[in-house]
Amino acid sequence: MLIAMHRLPDDVRDLLRQHDGILLTADARRTGVPRSRLSRLVTAGRLARLIHGAYASADTFADLDDWQRFAMRARAFGLLSAPDGYLTGWACTAIRGFPTLGAPPSLPTVVRPKAAKRWPFSGIGGRVLIADVPEEHRRRGRLPIVSDEWAVVDVARTARLPDALVVADVAVRSGLNLAGVLPHLQRWQGIARARWVVEHAAATVESPLETLGRFAFFEHDLPLPVTNAWVGRDRPEWRLDGLLPWHWWGYEADGALKYDNRADASKIVRAQQEREFRLRRLGLDLLRYGWPDAHPNRGPLENHMRAMFSDHPARAE
Repeated sequence: MLIAMHRLPDDVRDLLRQHDGILLTADARRTGVPRSRLSRLVTAGRLARLIHGAYASADTFADLDDWQRFAMRARAFGLLSAPDGYLTGWACTAIRGFPTLGAPPSLPTVVRPKAAKRWPFSGIGGRVLIADVPEEHRRRGRLPIVSDEWAVVDVARTARLPDALVVADVAVRSGLNLAGVLPHLQRWQGIARARWVVEHAAATVESPLETLGRFAFFEHDLPLPVTNAWVGRDRPEWRLDGLLPWHWWGYEADGALKYDNRADASKIVRAQQEREFRLRRLGLDLLRYGWPDAHPNRGPLENHMRAMFSDHPARAE
């Protein structure tokens, strides 16, 4: 993490660097920095108070986006939670760098065992879920956190389905076994939602925008595509983000990053045009869509998909 702390006193700046950007009151006290001094730095605008007892550089915190701020607050909450508490859900996936859509939750969550003893800081700056997590899904270090697969399934219990599927697609693409978590959560609220997400997560989907496009087929009860399918006349020549093989059309998710601020944007567009020409020569029609078509809702994308199905009835081959 790049930390901009030129306005901070040297000793406090060094402490933040030693503790990966988050300074706890207890760590400061052990090196002779009292809480009152930290409070004065907050008042002066040099430190940002993340939650009670945890601080970050005000400059660094100001440069973060909403999800990065949520992840930093989640880390602070995890560091101050009980020794048997583990960050879970969005707190865990945000820290691990999974893709996120929309606004972050208001508070992070830790999970503690049912037999947990009372902890004085429980619930300050976050939520505490009482449940048992198997040992193989606990990651103990300076920051206690559940396994990635547990966190992804936990997100799927309560998150919007498209948001949860975006995370799950990345998880299965990286080789995580989400299905192995489900038996441990049979009695948890939202398990049916989590089971649906796990069942429909696809390792062949390569971006959040592709996930949202595929979700539109589920959402509107349309025939399902083959994701990242190879097509060609006599051999695999081109790969489409999605293919409707019986309807002879496919789709491509065009994110702005493909073109924005690139010196070779014109070459990319030219290659794309040539590719599309050859695909149409095969008899395939092509639908392109971007973020405005698929997020936050997929109404525009649904209209385009239904038009494609109307123009291309199912064939026998």
